[in-house]
Amino acid sequence: MIGTFEAKIPAGPLAQKWRNHRDHSRLVGPNNRRKLEIIVVGSGLAGGSAAATLGELGYRVKCFCFQDSPRRAHSIAAQGGINAAKNYQNDGDSVYRLFHDTIKGGDFRSREANVYRLAEISNIIIDQCVAQGVPFAREYGGLLANRSFGGAQVSRTFYARGQTGQQLLLGCYQARAAKSLPTRCECSRRRRCSIW
Repeated sequence: MIGTFEAKIPAGPLAQKWRNHRDHSRLVGPNNRRKLEIIVVGSGLAGGSAAATLGELGYRVKCFCFQDSPRRAHSIAAQGGINAAKNYQNDGDSVYRLFHDTIKGGDFRSREANVYRLAEISNIIIDQCVAQGVPFAREYGGLLANRSFGGAQVSRTFYARGQTGQQLLLGCYQARAAKSLPTRCECSRRRRCSIW
């Protein structure tokens, strides 16, 4: 074997790993954020949301993608919806149940600590998407609509009709544009790359 892969997952009990890591991380003062420049590689949902959020926090952010347009990110293919353990239907959904279903759906090959953290912050992710302007489907009373989708036996999938991935990308692009991150190419080759 050539080497070993270090996942850098924090130590401790499963439910506390990332919470302990967050509680003991060093923070950057608000006055020092403009002194730091953060480079985000990739403009899909993860990279775009990270760039928009860091820009809102006051950092100088540059987000690069290698496609001819940031809208060509593969995240646009996520049409079914996005899962969160909000338990709107009172059908017994919880963070642990979302965690278990996600591990099971991934044939038990996922990193448990990372999946637990995803399940733990899934509600916050939905709220962030709504704040960024993603037009999720809604019930007649105004609550976000959700449905049972895929292998889940509870209603936890939030969707924007048949184009959830595209709407999520547009939401994070709008949030990025609100903070006016760089919109021109600044790479050394000056070729047709997209930075936004």
